[in-house]
Amino acid sequence: MPLYDFICRACGREFETLVMGSSRPECPECGSEDLQKQMSVFAHKSKGDSGAGSGSNCSGCSSSNCSSCG
Repeated sequence: MPLYDFICRACGREFETLVMGSSRPECPECGSEDLQKQMSVFAHKSKGDSGAGSGSNCSGCSSSNCSSCG
């Protein structure tokens, strides 16, 4: 599914939303369509992946504290 991250240029809110076809997303805070698309981090957990600390970075980590990753 096409899920994208945006920052609203009008109010500064960061959010993610599903964008289908030619639909134009709008800010859930102020309704503006003046948005900046952000780079999204793709996370994939394969069978046998233990999650936190299993990789060289925190992209697959479910912890709220990156110091627990190793």
